[in-house]
Amino acid sequence: MNLGVIAALGFVVAFLMSWLVQPHFRNLGFLTEIVDHPGYRRPHREPVPRTGGMAIFISFFCALFFLENIVLRTPLPWSWLGILIGAGLAILALGVGDDRFGIHAEKKLYGQLVVIVILMLFGQRIETLLLPGIGIVELGGWAWPFTLFWYLGFINSMNLIDGLDGLASGISILASLALVTISMAVGQMFSMLFASALCGATVAFFYWNISSRKIFLGDSGSMWMGLVLASLTMNLGKQVGLSLPVMLAPMIVPIWDTGTTIFRRFRSRTSIFQADDYHLHHRLLRLGFSPRGAVICLLAITAGTILFSLSGFLNQTWLGLPGMVAWMWAAQLGAQRHLSNRELGLDLFTEILYVLGFTDRLDQIQGDVGQDVADIIDLQSARREVARPVVLEGTTGESTGEPTEGPTGIELVDSDRDRL
Repeated sequence: MNLGVIAALGFVVAFLMSWLVQPHFRNLGFLTEIVDHPGYRRPHREPVPRTGGMAIFISFFCALFFLENIVLRTPLPWSWLGILIGAGLAILALGVGDDRFGIHAEKKLYGQLVVIVILMLFGQRIETLLLPGIGIVELGGWAWPFTLFWYLGFINSMNLIDGLDGLASGISILASLALVTISMAVGQMFSMLFASALCGATVAFFYWNISSRKIFLGDSGSMWMGLVLASLTMNLGKQVGLSLPVMLAPMIVPIWDTGTTIFRRFRSRTSIFQADDYHLHHRLLRLGFSPRGAVICLLAITAGTILFSLSGFLNQTWLGLPGMVAWMWAAQLGAQRHLSNRELGLDLFTEILYVLGFTDRLDQIQGDVGQDVADIIDLQSARREVARPVVLEGTTGESTGEPTEGPTGIELVDSDRDRL
């Protein structure tokens, strides 16, 4: 059977299964009280179930079993998948415990370490690295700590970046598509099938995540997603010799966020386990991005990075053009925010330093000291509601620059509408 057909089948079967079970797991979240309540770091204003990751997990493996026995009639490597199932169940259980009862981050780390060590004992280790300009590097005994940080990095970076609707799942979709493309190019059917099934199950979740009947990944889902992406990427890298930049390209945004988070907390002399609302996506919100705009910007950066890495691996230089377009799109979104922020006295250098995590002075400059991300989102929504009647009542859509009084008595000028 053609590899493209197999990839399509894997995607469709996993998508349909995930699409069908997501509403049921949403109800399960309410029944078991595994819900995410509104808080200072939360963009939502009502309890939302955190059981979407469990639905993806079930859909992924059920889709593979269905494909093996009904569609493909080809035995899958269940010896490897069995290890992934066991580790996935352990990570899911750890995440569900945190979603339901709340587990200290340090204790979660200990649980992750146990799961990863068991994985490495079963042979899931990175023995060699392909580095550009250097070649293949044998890690030897360093394979153990390197693999440990590999898994920890994927698991926790996906967990940390899961703060806005569609962000973590969008990154997972793009990473899965990259793995499908690479696997298809080198003829690795199983890796392609696994990645396409993960992509299909996640796309179905993505719809429910951004719909009115909202559902979240939860810590269980984001940690499992990090685990499975780490395993799939490492396994494919072993088979075809992927260079380290290609393997890490889909994780550019989570790595960026995790690195700046550790740096920021170290600089402020706070515990690296201390939760806050100054992650990368939170910083974009504070710069004036809407939640959807922040997600689009970060996904565009991820897509561009993936395309650049694939252009070199596949020797298809034309892929650099859409990669550049994706980065320019993200830069355009940033430029639009800068034009509005410039009226508040912010300069581009300050904004860049802020996003990179080198300074936390933005609140002081804007006079928003102590304002949480939840308050900022509420303010954006309020401004949008007030501005909407003003736009609808205009006859030409042109602005005079004079203050306009909305139905609530709040005065809006052009700069206020620009910041929405």
